[in-house]
Amino acid sequence: MKRILIVCCAIFVALAGRAQSSSWTDPTGAQFDFTITDPVNKLAKITKGNGAPGTTVITVPGTVPYNGDTYKVTDIAGRVTWVNNHVYNNGLKKLILSENIKVLRSYSVDLNFDLEEIVFPSTLEVIGSEACTHLHSLKGVDLSHTKVKYIDYGAFNANLSQISYIKFPQTLRRLDFGICIQSNPPLKKLELPAQLDTLSYGTFNGLYQLEEISFTKPTPALLYTTNPVNPTYGPYNPFRDLTNLQVVHLPVDATAAYKSQPYWADGANLYREELAIGSTGYTTYYLENENFLVPTGCTAYIITGITPSGKHGVPGTAHAQAFGAGKIIPKQTGFILQGTANSTITYQANVTGTEENVTGNLLVGTATEQEFSSASYKYYIFSNSGDQGLGFYKQGTRDGASIKLKPHRAGLRLPAGVAPAKG
Repeated sequence: MKRILIVCCAIFVALAGRAQSSSWTDPTGAQFDFTITDPVNKLAKITKGNGAPGTTVITVPGTVPYNGDTYKVTDIAGRVTWVNNHVYNNGLKKLILSENIKVLRSYSVDLNFDLEEIVFPSTLEVIGSEACTHLHSLKGVDLSHTKVKYIDYGAFNANLSQISYIKFPQTLRRLDFGICIQSNPPLKKLELPAQLDTLSYGTFNGLYQLEEISFTKPTPALLYTTNPVNPTYGPYNPFRDLTNLQVVHLPVDATAAYKSQPYWADGANLYREELAIGSTGYTTYYLENENFLVPTGCTAYIITGITPSGKHGVPGTAHAQAFGAGKIIPKQTGFILQGTANSTITYQANVTGTEENVTGNLLVGTATEQEFSSASYKYYIFSNSGDQGLGFYKQGTRDGASIKLKPHRAGLRLPAGVAPAKG
């Protein structure tokens, strides 16, 4: 009797397990197999998607009906790019992944040579290893509106890749080895979000046409290897295979941090920061952590003195010391930079070489938004908004008692008994 009971229980368990899987056909004739993953919270995963003959667009559902209830689809765990039970050149052009989907597992969007576009849901959080592979006609990847935190090994690998853009979300924290490994896509530029704190040494492997990378995180990501015994996976220079790479853009005041870390330091000659020059052709600037190499086409100035006019209402004259292209301004120096109006210049920072002597500079600066005030000094901002043209003016109603500077900007500080340059 005990043996019969055990056998019966096993049969009931097996039947119960089978009852958790089902299929649903949408109005276009596409059939989706699914499995219930959480009956209490009514969650399911799609295990296969198969479009009707002639289908060019498949919408993977975010919900499926089952036993009179509606279940949210949070997981794609099997290939959803079938059409009439065929893959490869089956005519499918567009795949829409509906809201609620959080995970794309390995090979779930795979082996479709005609697929040109994937619409990713805002709910997406994880893209598994080789999840979107062998998609030879895929034009680009836009994840910017999603919540993706992790992209695994070779997620967008394709031997004949046509991917010309990848847009990452601000939520991204980790990129694994070779997101486009073996692909050589026509991708020229790539921007990495500020929260990205973990990268494989080989993340960029396969991106051989890449010319520009932009990091928005002020400190370099942790580099790791998934296979410590295999040198193919690191450690090494993360840019080592990018023979067409021309520049790596970094946030302001971040070059020193990147150059200080092993293997990130190997890309030192590629690192550049950017600065916008306004309509006047001048801006003030200040770097806390690194020196500044004056770029070609620009001139830097410090203020070393003021000659009062001696007349009420007549501005004094500021004495400027100029530094041409190739000169190195020391860190923690406020200065004025002249360049082409309405342009964005790129510059090198934290460079080796002889720095200029800026003793006696009257400009003060800050790396963060800061207010300067002292009873012993008068303060002025550099502006073109006053009635005397471009120069130094009292800020608002402060009457020179203080100034409030934005990050990486500078202002003029004079002893209280000295007349203003203007204003």
